This record gives sequence, C-alpha cells and structure tokens, in this order.
Amino acid sequence: MYQRILKLLENEESPLSSEAISEKTKESLMKTKSLLLRLQEEGKVESTKKDEIIVWQIKKKNDVEKKFEKMGR
Repeated sequence: MYQRILKLLENEESPLSSEAISEKTKESLMKTKSLLLRLQEEGKVESTKKDEIIVWQIKKKNDVEKKFEKMGR
C-alpha cells in the first residue's frame, strides 16, 4: 500500500488531498490518512495547505539533504 501511494504521488503533477488519494488507491480514507502520516514521519511525503485543504506530495529534498545523501554513497 505504501508503494501505491508513493507511486501515485510521484506520477502526479500537483499535490493531492487525502480523499483523492483514497479514491485513486481504492483504500479507506482512515487507512490512507494513517499511511500518509507514517510516510510523512519517514520523510517520504510532505503536506501543505492549499485553499484550506491539506494536500500531499513527494517530499522535495533541500540542498543540505542532497549533500548528505551524496556523502553517504
């Protein structure tokens, strides 16, 4: 299920609401929200507010994160 959410968000051009993710993955809204929060804790997705609605997208790495990633290789 994690992978379906990540793949969905990677392929979308704009962030999606929990409801839209739930519909597209055919998973319950409660399960979808739970998985999104876990993915957020893992640093894989991030949420923002758009028109008073929380939307989700793949987390974009900042310059410091990119630098540490290169150092770890």
